[in-house]
Amino acid sequence: MLKLLDIAIKDLRRAFRSRFLLVFMFVVPILVTALFALMFGGVGEDEEAFSLPQTTVQVVNLDEGTLPEMPESTGGLEGVDLAGVDSMGALLIRLLQSEGFAELIALTEVPDERAARAAVDAGESDVALIIPPTFTGALTQPEMVAGLELYRDPTLTVGPAVVETLVSQIVEQLAARKLGAETTISQLASAGVVPDQVLVEEVVAAYSESGTGENSQRLLQVESPAGIEQEEVGVLAQILGLIMGGMLVFYAFFTGAVSMQTLLTETEEGTLPRLFTTPTRPALVLGGRVLATVLILMVQVIVLLIFGRLVFAIGWGATFPLLLAALGIIVVSTATGLFIISLLRSTRQAGIVFGGVLTLTTMLGLLPVFTAGSGGNRTVEAASLLVPQGWAMRGLQLSMEGSGVAGMLSVLAGVLVWSVALAAIGLYRLQRRFA
Repeated sequence: MLKLLDIAIKDLRRAFRSRFLLVFMFVVPILVTALFALMFGGVGEDEEAFSLPQTTVQVVNLDEGTLPEMPESTGGLEGVDLAGVDSMGALLIRLLQSEGFAELIALTEVPDERAARAAVDAGESDVALIIPPTFTGALTQPEMVAGLELYRDPTLTVGPAVVETLVSQIVEQLAARKLGAETTISQLASAGVVPDQVLVEEVVAAYSESGTGENSQRLLQVESPAGIEQEEVGVLAQILGLIMGGMLVFYAFFTGAVSMQTLLTETEEGTLPRLFTTPTRPALVLGGRVLATVLILMVQVIVLLIFGRLVFAIGWGATFPLLLAALGIIVVSTATGLFIISLLRSTRQAGIVFGGVLTLTTMLGLLPVFTAGSGGNRTVEAASLLVPQGWAMRGLQLSMEGSGVAGMLSVLAGVLVWSVALAAIGLYRLQRRFA
């Protein structure tokens, strides 16, 4: 046991005396996050320094459909006056003009589609939204389809993406009513009730009015998981949380591999073969290296998490889920480093693998961070889980999103499977090499 601790302490001293390793462990992740914070206009708790630019939108409502008369009261739609709304197109416009979206978009109605496109071409508007004539029918009548058109300035990225996200979310909520109506009609037909035109119109009308009455819910609402008290986190802190979380995972895997690289370095220097001439067993040497790597990663992860919370006001989530996510990063990074070193024979090979393979796999695992504006693409998320880095990042993301331990079990299981598999292969190969 004492030999194990001696080996671990020696590696700890070597690691924290290495300027190269310290820069990659702490300086680079913090510096990258700070640069993004400065790009967005500030750091820390000062949320007034960060604001998305207002996107100008010209909307052309060509919708020829009709809806039942809407109630004059706003009901469940906070800040939305439904009086005079006679079509789904008009409802969409009224929702986009609501107080909740006022800071994000400045919407103007225009009658001519050609004029709206020309305004975008001339730089007078960022986006033109064209609502087709059959929009109401597509959202209320079975087997009818229609598509909204967003005509955007190709030089802009954030503004049009915000508009696209808002419109998509609202339309998805409205389309859910059509799906409910179609399901109801289908169930009636299955039960032997022949739905005539009058019955179909009544069902469609009922679902069209849902979400607009006194007892309705808001179309767009954000909730925390049941039983989870999630602290208020500003927009800038959320963005920086993803960036710094990604940097933490990225460089934790580098630290895990570089720390285990001492096995190659000492083999080339001749110190490790001399050590094996003593009664010290290879398993003890490997155990000391693994313990040192775990301790190094613990320091790195804890320092970056605390720094991110105190300096960038990042909300990492509740304490226990965060501890589990951090532990997952530490364990799987160590196992990955052990596995990679077991495949290498020299430090020259290590440089190539660290700079190429490890970088590419980490970038694959961080795809959800790079594509955070894509609305949670499932294909991207699935692709990221093809590598251990993706599981490590997913655990940290769930913690930041306020997930409890129960919601993280599947991700923690994935981290455990990767860790056990990589560590088992790495230890087996290294023990055979040093036997």
